[in-house]
Amino acid sequence: MATTVASSLQTKSVFRDPVLLVPAVVGASLAVGWLGADRGVAGTRIAADLALSWTLVAASAVALERTRWRRSRILLAATAFALLAADLQWTSSDVLWTLGFLLEAVWGALLVHIVLTFPTGRPWSRVASVTATCAYGTAFGGQLVRAFVLPDSRDVLAITSTQRMADAVGRAQQTLGILLGLTALVLVVRRLRGLRGPAWRAQAPLLAAAAVGGAAAAVWLGWVSVTGAGFPALERLVRAVALLVPLGAVAGITWSRLSRHDASDLVVELRTGGSASLRERLARILGDPTLEVAYRLDDGRYVDADGSPRELLEGPNRAITVVTAQGREVAALVHDSALLDEPRLVESVRATAGLVLENERLAAQVRAQLAEVRASRARLVAATDAERRRLERNLHDGAQQRLVTLAVTLGLAAARTDAASSQVLSSAQDEVEEAIAELRELARGIHPTLLRAEGLDAAVAALARRAPLPVATHGSAGGRLPDAVELAAYFLVSEALTNVVKHASAKEATVRVERLAGTLSVSVTDDGTGGAQPTAGSGLAGMRDRLEALDASLVVESRPGHGTTVRAEIPCG
Repeated sequence: MATTVASSLQTKSVFRDPVLLVPAVVGASLAVGWLGADRGVAGTRIAADLALSWTLVAASAVALERTRWRRSRILLAATAFALLAADLQWTSSDVLWTLGFLLEAVWGALLVHIVLTFPTGRPWSRVASVTATCAYGTAFGGQLVRAFVLPDSRDVLAITSTQRMADAVGRAQQTLGILLGLTALVLVVRRLRGLRGPAWRAQAPLLAAAAVGGAAAAVWLGWVSVTGAGFPALERLVRAVALLVPLGAVAGITWSRLSRHDASDLVVELRTGGSASLRERLARILGDPTLEVAYRLDDGRYVDADGSPRELLEGPNRAITVVTAQGREVAALVHDSALLDEPRLVESVRATAGLVLENERLAAQVRAQLAEVRASRARLVAATDAERRRLERNLHDGAQQRLVTLAVTLGLAAARTDAASSQVLSSAQDEVEEAIAELRELARGIHPTLLRAEGLDAAVAALARRAPLPVATHGSAGGRLPDAVELAAYFLVSEALTNVVKHASAKEATVRVERLAGTLSVSVTDDGTGGAQPTAGSGLAGMRDRLEALDASLVVESRPGHGTTVRAEIPCG
């Protein structure tokens, strides 16, 4: 993954400037054109070769601003020279004629290489790499084999003169050329369908032109293969269509330039973007719908706009641009690597968005702190519940069991002694049994065993049965839920019913439990006097704190004289 700090742009090196190639290509093309005219070559053919070579080197020069296109620039210039080298067949020198014959189709292989590796010069896939390699093998290797058997007096590499074998090699080249052209066409179409945002802007014109050129080349090779003879007009048409490839590269660069915003437009867009989020505004400006914004906190962590942790992970075709404000990093833009080809656009956004992103960073930091507080509260609730379970088990397995044993022992002793002693022992046994009952109630309040064993529905039903007034239960939790959710719902019902008994003067109450769309709804309604308020320090206030730790909500509706309804909505996944 590429990482950039857009505040600095790469300095151009004069030694890598393809503009210096323009005079060389112009001089070489004029010399080749003069040779063609001297040998009676058709003017349209000469014009097509000159136009294509000039356009190729011009596109290489225009692409100089794209640092990632360096390999493609070299390939464009190399294609121009390969095309002119193929025209050495117009010379009277046998050696130069043979060299031109060997390079006759190499320029086409170079175009295939450009297209299947555009824009970085690296193959898109293994299939693209194999296709480009086979194109070179077919173009140069096939010509080399033909040169060994070609019955032409100008061929200095001829070992034997066999026209039939030379024709067979030529037909094999044409067949392979058609297959490779169709394969490249499929790869180009698939590539086009996968492009989005800035990559579409920069690459689509060249790839679309390549698709048209590939189809024209396949038609020409098919014609030659079927008829066994060349068709000069169609051959010139193929060269004319090949012009679209370098023109497509220039069109992509021009399209990207036209899409740039002025600095004033950027300020207005960023600060008055309507209801759209800052990420959406930046994505619209950069033309990259996949853009992500990660805000850097004071401790070095990154979060998104909601305050959730964000990892800057490596990935294919992704790049990171760091945004600073007053010399301090405030955010990182994670975007399509194609935007690296438009450094001025990225730099404009980086320079303009710094202050706005700083404000958003502060807001994101507050949200992150609130999220951490919520997570801390959730951890405290979980730790408290775990401690409740431990205390409940200790009471059940320790003190409660000892008291049960003591009560049994007292009962046995009372049965074996005189009447006076028996009465004292029986009284002591009754006291122990009352202590056991109180201890069981205490353990149930700390952590209900029934809830852990059978779930929320059974535990709520038990609360309703133990209440000293009629309590109707409706609905179901629909199976087991996370421990924290079941405990919160249980204690809500328990606290609400306790308040009904102590304060409401109610005749009856209703408990309703429903589970819908990942949310557990729990409500307790009574027909009492109403007027309940979850004041600080009250049981309902404590329940609100517990519920908020689970991102749940608590609503108390209690108009005087109209009863009370306590309702909670608890996310349960």
